[in-house]
Amino acid sequence: MPDSEQKAKFDSILTRISDLLDISEAIYEDAVRKYEDVGSWLDANDSPLHVNKPEIYAQGSFRIGTVVRPLSGRDEYDIDLVCHLEIDKKNISQKELTSMVGARLKANEKYNRILKPGRRCWTLHYADAFHIDILPAIPDYEKGNNSILITDKQLKTWQPSNPKGYARWFKEQMKGMFEQRAELLAETLKANVQDVPEWKVKTPLQRAIQILKRHRDIHFQRDEDDKPVSIIITTLAAHAYANEDSVYDSIVSIAENMPSYILYENGTAWVANPTNPEENFADKWEEYPDRRAKFMRWLENVRSDLEKALEPEKEEEVSDLFKSTLGVVLGTESFGHSESTFTNIEVLTKRKTDRSVEEVRPMKPWGIRV
Repeated sequence: MPDSEQKAKFDSILTRISDLLDISEAIYEDAVRKYEDVGSWLDANDSPLHVNKPEIYAQGSFRIGTVVRPLSGRDEYDIDLVCHLEIDKKNISQKELTSMVGARLKANEKYNRILKPGRRCWTLHYADAFHIDILPAIPDYEKGNNSILITDKQLKTWQPSNPKGYARWFKEQMKGMFEQRAELLAETLKANVQDVPEWKVKTPLQRAIQILKRHRDIHFQRDEDDKPVSIIITTLAAHAYANEDSVYDSIVSIAENMPSYILYENGTAWVANPTNPEENFADKWEEYPDRRAKFMRWLENVRSDLEKALEPEKEEEVSDLFKSTLGVVLGTESFGHSESTFTNIEVLTKRKTDRSVEEVRPMKPWGIRV
């Protein structure tokens, strides 16, 4: 068993890695500026959508603070947005809603040049490090509580969703640690805790999910079809998280307990949407049984890798382990006593054109709004 000093060193390394995997300050601020500009265009006084009170807001990992930098140096961050319009479903079809939002975006010459249609959304492909997916949506008046109905070209019926409700549930799962970290940050900034922006607070749960997602990306590099989707990892991790105060303890607990939150109904694996228990995030596992089996084997690998990294007699192999499982390079003295050596940790990315490794300079740590 690792001693407390060894665990503390390992936790420091994991914390630093999550900082490096996070979206950079520059990209984050640029994405926010761009999606706020999109919102202003959709809701301008002369916009045909203005009467429907357009609301643009973030969803997914960008909203809950679990964004992970792309594994490939040529991939882009995926910024997911909702374009919410006040329209009753009795008065509009999915196709009409999609066309309305698309027409307004096309009316802007700048957006029209980079706009592409998708199955559920319109995508703006910027020339820099990210693209923005804009998902048209209307209120789900029957469910209420910020529930929405979204479009899908392959399905005839409206699809339910609730990004705001999910983000609220996710934050509740880490409430105790979130409040503790907010207070510590307020002391550091010499500010009142209520004045600390939520996106500046980073909990062990968020960091653990970022590391798990990167481990998954590398583990399934050559098996993209069966790679576990992020919403399953995030939901099960949030269920399994018990407000541990370290990244190391969080990952150990999460990796061990995630399977216990997979329910089974008549033999069907079920990972329920916490804002809509009728929705099964793991519905594809029924159609593709190997995905559940591979998910379980991946979790076993996570637990095994954690154990290997903490075996004192194998410290010389830890760097190779981190490189192969998380795509990071540790400085030669990262397991030594000098805290300054943590600046030697670097993230690697894989090129798409070949399988060589490209070193990337560490990004400035930054948080995401919850």
